[in-house]
Amino acid sequence: MLGESLLTLAALAGRMLVDAAAADGWEKAEHGYAQLLGRGDAKETKKVERWLAETREQLTDGAAADQEMLRTALAGRWSGRWADLLEEDPDAEAGLRDLVGQIQAEAPADEQSASGQMVSANGDVSSYAAGPEHPGALATRSELAYSAGQAGDAVAARDQFAALLPTAERVLGPEHPDTLINRHNLANFTGYAGDPAAARDQFAGLLRVRERAFGVDSPDTLVARFNLAYWTGRAGDAVAARDQFAALLPIRERMYGPDHPDTLAIREELAYWTGCAGAAAAARDQFAALLSAYEEVLGPEHPETLAVWYQLAHWSALAGDEAATQD
Repeated sequence: MLGESLLTLAALAGRMLVDAAAADGWEKAEHGYAQLLGRGDAKETKKVERWLAETREQLTDGAAADQEMLRTALAGRWSGRWADLLEEDPDAEAGLRDLVGQIQAEAPADEQSASGQMVSANGDVSSYAAGPEHPGALATRSELAYSAGQAGDAVAARDQFAALLPTAERVLGPEHPDTLINRHNLANFTGYAGDPAAARDQFAGLLRVRERAFGVDSPDTLVARFNLAYWTGRAGDAVAARDQFAALLPIRERMYGPDHPDTLAIREELAYWTGCAGAAAAARDQFAALLSAYEEVLGPEHPETLAVWYQLAHWSALAGDEAATQD
């Protein structure tokens, strides 16, 4: 098991990789990351290069409704990969410290992240180098908590975000974007840890804050509305979930268009909770319409398209349409 200093190094490396991927001059940093994580193996290096290219594309295509949440998610994913590397190959520590210091030194001053500012001239990295309540330290704690959740330990992630949130609220303020991201992650991992009712209540509170801070139609607010509807359904109120997704859908369609992935995701949830609310025939018809959209946008063999095929068959059967399920 990695100690705190190496977990911190992994978290900082994940954050700095995401910062570098979203900035100019990415090619040089990309090469260094690929070589280090590939560990001299051509096949592994190619795989890492593909991951890096995907990360760069996700950060620069502008399609995500909540870019800050996307950056946090990607940083957590890369932090986990660096942690795996450090655990499997202890000799990689020196190389990763050198690379983090090099990338930080070459980044323009206005592109240096708060976490990156904690890399000292000799390459030492510590989440508490500037104090445990430094914004960079809080960002690192957030990334470590998210990485725990991504690794499958929702309970640990929930507990870490619960411990972090009061400090973030006091140091950064209750409506600071980073504080609100921590609240979002706490609510989600609370649900994933087995308490959907608490997740629903937390998202209800977060939604009120985001509406006040960002407006009712901001991407951050709409993400909170989506999650409130999702956990409302998971907490056992299918009718309320259906109604909340139904109210959210026209807003998404107006803002992003009918074929945007986020719009299609809401249509899928709406169809599902419509069925759970007792209207199997309506769910069947909604999934049938959604299937055509997914086939056109993603292709007939895309995993999401196949998942909609399954749901269409399921609700067709419940609606008494046995011929459709056999087709």
